[in-house]
Amino acid sequence: MATSTADYLELRGKTYYLRMRVPAEFADVEPLLEINRSLKTRDRVDAEAKCANARVALFADWRARRAGKAADTRAIFDTSIDLLRGWGLTFSPLDDLLTGPIDDLLSRIELVASMDLNSAAVPAALGTLDLPDATLTEMAKRMPDLKAAEIRAKNPRQRREWSGNCKRAAKEFTTVIGKRTVLKISEQDATDYEDYWKQRAQSGQVTSNYANKQVRYVRQMVDAHFEDIRLAKSKRVNFFKGLGVKKLAYDTTDEDKKKLPLPEDWVCERLIGDRVLEGCNQQASDIAIVTAICGCRASEVYDLPEEDIHLDAPIPHIVLRVVLEGEDKRELKLQSTSREVVLQGPALEAMRRHPKGFTRYRGKASYSGDVNNFLRDNNLFPSLPEGTTGRYVISGLRHSFDERMDKALMTNEERAQLMGHSIGKLRGRPVYGAKLNLIMRSLLQELVGIEGDGWKPRPRAEVREEINRLIEAAGYRLR
Repeated sequence: MATSTADYLELRGKTYYLRMRVPAEFADVEPLLEINRSLKTRDRVDAEAKCANARVALFADWRARRAGKAADTRAIFDTSIDLLRGWGLTFSPLDDLLTGPIDDLLSRIELVASMDLNSAAVPAALGTLDLPDATLTEMAKRMPDLKAAEIRAKNPRQRREWSGNCKRAAKEFTTVIGKRTVLKISEQDATDYEDYWKQRAQSGQVTSNYANKQVRYVRQMVDAHFEDIRLAKSKRVNFFKGLGVKKLAYDTTDEDKKKLPLPEDWVCERLIGDRVLEGCNQQASDIAIVTAICGCRASEVYDLPEEDIHLDAPIPHIVLRVVLEGEDKRELKLQSTSREVVLQGPALEAMRRHPKGFTRYRGKASYSGDVNNFLRDNNLFPSLPEGTTGRYVISGLRHSFDERMDKALMTNEERAQLMGHSIGKLRGRPVYGAKLNLIMRSLLQELVGIEGDGWKPRPRAEVREEINRLIEAAGYRLR
């Protein structure tokens, strides 16, 4: 039979009392068999409200004692904070209480005086409760839970990569500085860690960009712990804030690792004409073809869910967007990356071979490795021009697309629309009134189109003339 608050009320004379048996599950932390506590009121309605609050506080107290018995600092903190809320209080460190309003301190002392000294509410109310702490290794494991809302759209591959960054940063910090808990990291520790990465960057072991990422991951984990324990913002001192490695005037490592645009003749003749990647597998070949012709990131293509492939539309296209739910959920690099991508010529035929998407690589991280290893092992990458530093990798296809747009004399706004870059950063206002429609996208895509599979782009002058007519018809003057 269900019980109500009234079942725990007892009227003695004119005063209401809380009376209840101690649940068996808390017998190990509560020596009393029964709780009898004056609610200090003669009003029935007031008594029922106070009874309900007192029961909540009692159960929180018992859970806190249980946690204390298990020596779990985090559990003690969480249950004690809940207990304080039941009393209408928030946690404040003792130093803050001593320098704050005297009435607040006195009211807390008065409250504590009526409590069992073994109650977890005592140190919580007086600000002597130990704050939960964690090593960076522990924080790295907890980050997916702490940032669940932020990484909601990440697919399993993206989630593994994100988590891996945190774990590697935690391991590196522990190796360099030693085992530290977040609240015990000193300003000197942070400075020493920054110096470590400065030295590695200056010696050419890593790029300045890589070094800054490692510092940033640690900073993010420290901030996450502060948020998790609900530390007052005035008390949050993250010594990694503002630290980093300045980019060197000449970073040899950057040059050596720079991704070079794959030459246009290689893209047209070898990748699309000869279909050299079919020796790896058909899906890898067609992903690369779509990437080369459309300027997409490879992950934007191979993570495509079936419902975002529109081959039978008047203008065939794919939709690149964030997917929050389901097996095919995924995150895009930036909000501006969401866009429609028109399919023409070899790109359209490549997608027609995979109307359900690229199931071999969707949600996985093996595409780049498979393709780069195949091209490298079979000596299929083009030779570097003499005197050139850098390297060819399959992701260089996006850089090749950017070069074709440059040769086609496309404006920065047009290039940004096709590449998925932010227009606002370029102009501070929309171009052509709003997001480009499919007709305009189709024309811009044709400016940099690659002949193949029975399709041939029109002369650029003819396409540009049509684009200009559309712009004028929309009420915009040409520059």
